[in-house]
Amino acid sequence: AKESDMVVFNVDYRLAPETKCPNNILDFYCALKHVIENSASFGIDSQKVGISGESGGGYICFGTMVMLAQRDESHLVRAAFPIIPMLGDYFFSDSMSMTEEERDNAPAMRSSWKAIAKDLEKQWKSPLLFPDKSPDSLLEKMPPTVIFSAEFD
Repeated sequence: AKESDMVVFNVDYRLAPETKCPNNILDFYCALKHVIENSASFGIDSQKVGISGESGGGYICFGTMVMLAQRDESHLVRAAFPIIPMLGDYFFSDSMSMTEEERDNAPAMRSSWKAIAKDLEKQWKSPLLFPDKSPDSLLEKMPPTVIFSAEFD
């Protein structure tokens, strides 16, 4: 951050299973709003705020992008950089269509999603739980985004 003349805020959002979706995302969203609303006192330009997170934090970042788009507030974020984000329900699909490595990882990923969800069945189609279920109309409203991906987290 110092070499790039950047200011970094680390959001200590509440974790699953104690905190369920969407409250985990709401923590990040509220911290983002606080930073923007108080940007002058932090000495930062509110027009140059970006968000990021890795793995589960990438999910929180992407969920915040969903929330911003739902509230027509995506203009608050200049760019988003979710890194190897948890985005979808792939690990609940037919394990025979998965690679051996994916099959090995599937139980842990299913367990993670079940811990995050308040009610997995009721939230199954929610883009706040599974951001990859966002309709095109919502994706179009999101801030400019670069997704960093890898074969495995």
